[in-house]
Amino acid sequence: MTEANEVIRTGRAGYSLDVDLDRIDLHVFRGLVAEASGLTETGDLLEAVGKLREALALWRAPAFAGIDSQVIQRNAVLINEERPAAWEECMRLELQIGLHGRAVTELAALVAEFPFREQLTGLFMTALYRTGQQTAALQTYQQARARLNDELGIDPGPVLQELHKRILQSDPSLLGPPADEVITVAMPPVRTTHSPSVPSQIPPTDGSFTGRQGELSLLSQYRGEAQVIVVAGAAGMGKTSLAVQWAHQVRSNFPDGHIFLDLRGHSADTSRSAGSMLGHILESLNLPPQKMPASLEKRIALYRSIVADMKLLIILDNAGTIDQVLPAVPPSGRSQLVVTSRNNLAALYAHVAVKGLALGGLSRMESGSILTRVADEPSASYSPALESLLDLCDGMPLALRILAARMMADSSLTVEELAAGLSHDDVPLDGFTIDGDSRSVRSVLANSCATLSADDVRLFRLLAVHPGRRVRAESAAAIAAVPLSAAQRSLNNLVALHLLARTGDHYLTMHDLVRSFAAECLAAQAGDDRPAEALDRLLGWYASVAAMTNGVLRPDRDAFADRGAPTETFIAPFAKDVDAIKFLDQERENLAPVTAVAVRHDIDRAVEMLYHLHGYFLRTGFPTADLDAWKQCGANAQRIHGPLLRAHLHHALGGALVVTHDLNGAIEHLLLAAELYEGEGHPEGAAGSRLGLGFAYELQGRYHDALAEHELALGLAKAAQNTTLIVHALNNSADALIAIDDIEAGLERLQAGRALAREHRLRHHEAQILSSIGALFIRKRNYPEALVHLHEGLALMRKSGFRTAEADTLARIGHAVLGSGDLAVAGEWFRKAQDVYRQNNDVTGEVEMERLLGELDGDRRPA
Repeated sequence: MTEANEVIRTGRAGYSLDVDLDRIDLHVFRGLVAEASGLTETGDLLEAVGKLREALALWRAPAFAGIDSQVIQRNAVLINEERPAAWEECMRLELQIGLHGRAVTELAALVAEFPFREQLTGLFMTALYRTGQQTAALQTYQQARARLNDELGIDPGPVLQELHKRILQSDPSLLGPPADEVITVAMPPVRTTHSPSVPSQIPPTDGSFTGRQGELSLLSQYRGEAQVIVVAGAAGMGKTSLAVQWAHQVRSNFPDGHIFLDLRGHSADTSRSAGSMLGHILESLNLPPQKMPASLEKRIALYRSIVADMKLLIILDNAGTIDQVLPAVPPSGRSQLVVTSRNNLAALYAHVAVKGLALGGLSRMESGSILTRVADEPSASYSPALESLLDLCDGMPLALRILAARMMADSSLTVEELAAGLSHDDVPLDGFTIDGDSRSVRSVLANSCATLSADDVRLFRLLAVHPGRRVRAESAAAIAAVPLSAAQRSLNNLVALHLLARTGDHYLTMHDLVRSFAAECLAAQAGDDRPAEALDRLLGWYASVAAMTNGVLRPDRDAFADRGAPTETFIAPFAKDVDAIKFLDQERENLAPVTAVAVRHDIDRAVEMLYHLHGYFLRTGFPTADLDAWKQCGANAQRIHGPLLRAHLHHALGGALVVTHDLNGAIEHLLLAAELYEGEGHPEGAAGSRLGLGFAYELQGRYHDALAEHELALGLAKAAQNTTLIVHALNNSADALIAIDDIEAGLERLQAGRALAREHRLRHHEAQILSSIGALFIRKRNYPEALVHLHEGLALMRKSGFRTAEADTLARIGHAVLGSGDLAVAGEWFRKAQDVYRQNNDVTGEVEMERLLGELDGDRRPA
């Protein structure tokens, strides 16, 4: 009480403080700010920044926090306003003297803390712009504008709006002084009087840390909102680097210390227990060893008592389970616990207030900056080799930093040589190691897998046989030959460890380097899982699923009905054709790589898949990758067993080439198919190939040849009693008749075909016939009647997912409207058609619409 009696005096009015002003932080703060102002006026900006930082270091918490007095709190509001004002001046000066890199990280935290101070937002935008992050600067403005609009109903002020405009215009005058000048600013002295040592255990920041501004802002936003912040992500995604970077930004907000501990949660041998973790924290807070409780319960109680009124930042890195984390949760909101983990630690949410941040890969620009900053070649940022490295790393910071370290260690190693070495390496992960560092992409992935069950590890290995980027539970179950429920459990466990990521309804994806590790594990395992057998099961699943969709899209054709029991697909039957198309649309990016693998592994299976997928692609268009895979199958036709299978291949490939306007190639394959089908006594197959031939001839302008093929097809379809093919032949032959000006005969066939299609509920054929009738009336210049039929056909096409015919019909509507004299509306229909042609990968149609739009634009211009 002696020291207290020296400053507390009693008098008639009560108590008063008798203390030197130099012992009051607020007075010292204001004096330092005033000194900084004087130094700024004399041009000594460097010294002014030092004074401002010394002043700001005095702040430990908001003024008079916790005192329930309106009078005091009114004064506190004014006092607290002085801190952000000082920060604004400090940041302004740092930008003025070229400390852009340091300023940008601190401004991110300040903007999150003071979201409505437009000057701080403007300084942050300027700092981002000066560090080459123009897009982030513009995004910061949009976020500030939305926040002001939502919260206050106002727009940013004119100064901030003008800054936004200048950044949009890449105003060079905003760049300021060079950011690469090394300037040392004196930091404020550390106060140690009458205080024990304060823990400061945060590791140094990662020298190659880049980007993550959105995540850093989120962490600052979450601070104080929840007892625990969990940063979860896959191994090698930079969770620790992010937590450390943020900790250095906000360390001044936690004056009682910063504790960091690696829990090694994904190492079964060296994982830290909760008791060991608490022992480390208590020792860091100066608890003598002799006072350390032996039991976990007593350590928890002591920890909570000690930290209850403290402002600590605690980072628990690499947590494996919530049991390692829960004992360290602070009892109050003054301290902040940050946890990094490869698990999402979902169970933690049931116990305490948690804010979670799922960390994905770096953006392509951020990834590129890690490699280009160490590359000697100035053109590295435009190099195809660099693009291939970025594809391989796919945003994984660990992989990128290892490659950067390899180039730094060997100055003669170019981006091109590095990319070439990795592309030709039979063991890609060997390229993601560096001498002297035990942490590699392979080691962190092995560490993650060490905690999985045997069933989970088995499924993880087997997923390597899937050649696509996306996998669903049903195909995974087929690969592993396990019940769907078992596959779903294992997949959920792999997602929890971020070895897989969900990409939307039903699908998961695996990073390419993770896939490489899974393939290594599959090759090394000594069990009964043979990759070839797993691939057989996967291809069987795809063939069975394709057959299910074909059964809805083309129920009249199933040449493989007697092939044997199909593979269990775990997929419910499709009720309508649009359901089958929707499913295949979801699988679309997998179909080309699966087909390519099937061509190499089992070409007969590949032909079966092409046969069943033919109807889907005819309705929706052929992506280039799928067409290339089908052509590869055609190039290996000599390996196919039996003439009928070869006929199916040539028919499917010919149809694909017609749709993509390779007409000579299409005719060659379709002639082969027709000959093979006829030689095998297969009239339905021959009819289909003749129809394809006729359509190809029609596109070449050979209308009489086209009509001859369609007549042959009609006869074959009638002989086979195949209603679908009869309707198709009536439609195609009608188009050829109309093309040679036999319009009445053509209309008669179209009406007959439509009646048959309606009778047998062949919606997409009826839709195509309606479009052909519309085209006929355009030819007769009866535009109102044409539009009636075209719109009716368009509605049916959209109901049946007939996107290729939809594009042609939209173009025909454009022609009908154009014939009616409305140029502007015709242009709108041509643009709609162009969009659908583009979606269908129909370059010819897209170019034709561009030509028509150009002509319309010329017609509308004033003379």
